[in-house]
Amino acid sequence: MSENTSKTPMLEVRQLSISFGGLKAVDGLNMTIGKGQLYGLIGPNGAGKTTVFNMLTGVYKPTSGSIILDGENITGKPPAQINCCGVARTFQNIRLFSNMSVLDNVKVGLHNRMKYSVIEGALRLPRYFKAEREMNSRAEELLKVFGLEGEKEQLASNLPYGKQRKLEIARALATDPKLLLLDEPAAGMNPNETASLMDTIRFVRDNFDMTILLIEHDMKLVSGICEEITVLNFGQELAQGVTSEVLQNPAVVTAYLGE
Repeated sequence: MSENTSKTPMLEVRQLSISFGGLKAVDGLNMTIGKGQLYGLIGPNGAGKTTVFNMLTGVYKPTSGSIILDGENITGKPPAQINCCGVARTFQNIRLFSNMSVLDNVKVGLHNRMKYSVIEGALRLPRYFKAEREMNSRAEELLKVFGLEGEKEQLASNLPYGKQRKLEIARALATDPKLLLLDEPAAGMNPNETASLMDTIRFVRDNFDMTILLIEHDMKLVSGICEEITVLNFGQELAQGVTSEVLQNPAVVTAYLGE
């Protein structure tokens, strides 16, 4: 673990399982991630990685097992409630509001923290304008962190691919999470973009006091930033531990490369 991490768990997954029509997509997963840790969840296609993310974020309700976030049991809670508890997520296929401005995309993430009522918003009362000014200021601060302040008025769809990824992370951070889930953040990136993304992820962890769990197929990225990893294969844990050691595990090599 790096000096930024703590042995105090941010996320504890215990015997987590889910079945679809009798097929166990995830079977008895155990995983503990310390506060401030950069952790990887890897495995071949179809191993169950995104299914785990869907359970962590409330999209799927586990068949059995538990999910503990910073000491609170969030198992089976709906997505909006889990987000309010402190879990934010990005997706393999970028899901920005393409016809909205860069600034407004980040403000969407801030709205779950808005401090005015629907009536105050509809009537444009003073509290509404005060909250909107605060959201604009916070959104601009986040854009500056990612070097996007100069493009705040552009449509999100007009950003280059690498900057769209950064915008998606900025929007996730706007919800003020404790745990950030990144689903294949390097998908579709060239080597230069991937290198820049690695720096961004480290920056987010170090400067936002963030715990990060990522799914990724780019082993250079995984070995470069993840302190520990869990490897899934056919829904079950294949290996777990320090990244450099796990990646040399013969069973892991076989799962990725075949016999």
